Parts: sequence; C-alpha cells; structure tokens
Amino acid sequence: MVKRPFVLLSSAALLVLVACGGGGASPAPTIGPGASTATTPHASTAATQAASPKASTAASPVESAGTSPAESAGASASPAAAVCNATAGTPSAGASFDPSSISGSAELGHWDSSPAENDALNCALKGFALTYPNVTVTNTDVAGVYNDQMVTRFGAHTPPDVFYVNGDTALDWETQTFLLPLDDYIAKSGFDMSTFFPGYQDTFKGTDGKTYGIAKDGNTIAMAYNKDLVQTPPTTLDELVATATALKGTGHLVAPMCLNPGLDRGLAFLYAQGGSLLSADNKTEQIDTAASKAAVQWYMDLFKNGLGVVAPTGSWCGEQLGKGNVAIVFEGGWLKGFMDSTYPAVNWSFAEMPQGSIGKPMTISYTAAYGIGADSPNPDQGWTVLQYLTGVDGMKLWTEGGIAVPSRSDVPAPQGFDVITKGAQYARPGSGFMPGYNDVQKAFSDAFTAEVTNGTFSADPVVTATAAAITAALSK
Repeated sequence: MVKRPFVLLSSAALLVLVACGGGGASPAPTIGPGASTATTPHASTAATQAASPKASTAASPVESAGTSPAESAGASASPAAAVCNATAGTPSAGASFDPSSISGSAELGHWDSSPAENDALNCALKGFALTYPNVTVTNTDVAGVYNDQMVTRFGAHTPPDVFYVNGDTALDWETQTFLLPLDDYIAKSGFDMSTFFPGYQDTFKGTDGKTYGIAKDGNTIAMAYNKDLVQTPPTTLDELVATATALKGTGHLVAPMCLNPGLDRGLAFLYAQGGSLLSADNKTEQIDTAASKAAVQWYMDLFKNGLGVVAPTGSWCGEQLGKGNVAIVFEGGWLKGFMDSTYPAVNWSFAEMPQGSIGKPMTISYTAAYGIGADSPNPDQGWTVLQYLTGVDGMKLWTEGGIAVPSRSDVPAPQGFDVITKGAQYARPGSGFMPGYNDVQKAFSDAFTAEVTNGTFSADPVVTATAAAITAALSK
C-alpha cells in the first residue's frame, strides 16, 4: 500500500452529463446535460466531461464533458434503452502480462448520470463477463458528489480497483499521487494506444509523461441549429454573426443563440479567434495578451448585441433549442439523446464549429477515463477490466448505448455522431491541461457573468480575473 500525505482537493465541478457519464466528458450547464462550474452548463465523461459535460457543484448551467455525476434537468430525459448486443470477445493474449490468465474480483467505481448510461455500462460489463469469466466485477455507483467521495476514499487508501477519472480532475489527482501510472501494464499487456484520439488521451498524461488513465469516451463541442430557421449553417464566425443578426426578432425567438458565459464553451471561440489561456509550453498565462483580450471581447459582444443569451435558471441551452426559444446552440453529443427523446419533432442538426480568424477548424474536447488507484487493492484485476472496457470490444458495446462517442478511431461512432467524432481529429482539450483548472473556469465565468448581468460588457475584468487565477494555479 502506498503511503502519502493526504491533501483534500477542491471539487469545483462535477462530471458532466452524459459523458461523464455519458458520452464523454464535457461541460454543460449544471442544469442540463452540459452544465459548468460557473453559472451554468455540463463531460464527460466524455460519458462527463460534464463535466461532461456534467453538472457542477454550483448547480449552474454549465459543465460538465465528461464532468461528473451530474443529474441535470436534461439527464432524466434519456434516449430509449439500446439493445445490448454483448457477446464473448477475444481475450487479450498479452505480452508478459496476460489479462486472460487473471482471476479474482474487481470493484468498478463510477458516477451515475442517467439510466441510459447505466444501461450502456451494464452492457459493456456483460461483454466483459462473457470474455473474462474468471474476474467478477462489483459495479459501484459512488453516491453523492463523486469527486469528494473519491478523494475521501483516496485519503483512506481504499479506492476502487478501477474507476472513472474526469478530464478536469485528472491532473490534480495525478499530482496528488492518487493514481497509478499505467505504462507498465500497457507495455506488458501489449495494449495498443495508437488509435486513441490525442485530444482525448493526452488529457491523462501526467507532468512526468506517464499515462494515468485511458480515455473511455469523448465529446467535442459542435454547433447545433434549427434547420427550419437556419437553412445554410454558417461555416465561419463572421457568417455566424451575420446569420444571428438576420434572425433577431424572428418569430418566437428569445435570441438567435443560447450561449454559456464560461470557458466550457467560450474556450472554443477563444482558440478559434487566436486567443489562448496558456503559452505553448503551458507554463505562463496568455489570456492577458492583445489577441486573447480581443477574442474574449468578441465573445462578450455576442451578448451585448443581443445575438446570444444565457439559458434561464433551471434550464440549459439544449432545452432552449428544443423549445424553439433559440435557433443555434453549441453542445456535445449528449444533445442528441436529449433531443431525440424530449423534442423528437424538432428539425435540427449538428454542424462543425464555424472557423474563426485562425482560418482552420477548431473546437474543444471533453473526456473521461478509467484509472486505477495507487492504493487499489486488486490492480491486476482492475487492469483486466480497464483494458477490456477501453479496448475495441468493450468500447463498441459502451458507445452503442447512444450516450457516448468513442475515444479511439477504430471503433465506429453511433449514428448521428459523425460531426462530434470528426471534431476529435482537431480538437484541443477543454479541461485537464493545467492544474487547478476548475478555479480558472470559475474566475472566468464569475467575471463574465457579472459583466453581462451588469450590462457593462467589458472583457477587461474577465481577463484580469482569469489571468490572476491562472497565475495562482501555475504557482502551486
């Protein structure tokens, strides 16, 4: 058993909706499948990144990609249970470590975001049982605030043998030495990591270059639009502004777009407009640069000019699209299950995020992984479960549940998720790329929300608050 000082981590944001649970990690309004830690959205696991997105502890409408046990307003409206096609797969032969030779038991710890996610996980575990009958899995729903409960178990040196790790907490858990490096298992088992999308898998690479989790799914942010109101989806941000401007005052629209006042969505626009939070080496803050300030102001001006509004309290942008209050939203794959089940008559579609001044496709990704604790009592059994669930057979069963998008390119995406999967080829991580990122997100969102609420619409206070939070996080 590894002994180490126990430091309580802050759990600023839960995992996200479907990802995090479901479909991937991602931030969404805490109210819906995409809430964030700030004043709104949900990851996922990227079945949450959630944040996610998943809901945040602040009960706001923002994240969560993967973000975590988020029970958001939209989470109850899950897609109809998919048929489980579990069959016995081909056990891994392994190199010097042979998973098929392992016997015993393993506890799997996870957050609970929706019935659909639970069905998908149970289907994947059925496939595992048929493939590796000598390992019995205890499926544990870690009740309460997932991050807090897991930190308590880490402190007691009694973590599950394998468990969900949301993208926004991975680096913090790694630096606290809560997670077991998986590189030896990967090498000894001959586990092929080459087909994982870097935007997802890189989130779980530690500062020491080691692998502390294997992405179980993912989500990217895409543009979703009402096809009856937007016949030709904008492909550039200039076209987006023009389209939204033309929609102002149309029919029953409250505003052309529903937007989140946080980095869980705003970061995609910041990157597209040439801004950044960090330098290329991730060592210094870059939000306080001319390009970044201009990008934040551009996003702020969407609110100032009446082109975008925040979802009302208790709602989220997906619901606003379904109700016809807006024509355009920016969400991840969790939106599809919600719309299919709750607003099946709405004529809508996904499109790639419009390109900004950098002149190339850009979006952000959210993800969650499976990890093993440094103190997990049965790491060999945990790895046997982990390598199946993140392998082709297990991931296929998991993503066939319709709430998650594959984190590896050799597993086909469920029908209707092609735009989400395409974004994974060029997405930058939406969380997990720096320590203390939840504090940074909160600083941005609090300042941004204040500017919108007060009607001052200035990027300066947002940049100042975010820069301070980034500098503080990097100095820890």
